[in-house]
Amino acid sequence: MKTKNRTTLFIDSEIIDTIKQIAINKNTTQTKIINDYLKQGIEKEPQKNKSKLKFIVKPDPNKNIDDVISSIEAPKEFDPVEAVKEIRTRKG
Repeated sequence: MKTKNRTTLFIDSEIIDTIKQIAINKNTTQTKIINDYLKQGIEKEPQKNKSKLKFIVKPDPNKNIDDVISSIEAPKEFDPVEAVKEIRTRKG
């Protein structure tokens, strides 16, 4: 389950006005529009800038799990056992 965080951002009024209009036109929320745009921006970032981010994966409907398994790379210092422990701790 994804968690949600509340934060305060100072965004130019022209950008917010545009976001509001897009949300109205798409019959959705401003939050969804902002999240979608942020995800798109993150996907376009060079990998070196995203190396500290965990578990941000864009789903590809043309791939099955077998295609994905062999393509996952982790830093050399990555410890999968510790990662599983961390995930279990967060859920508890």
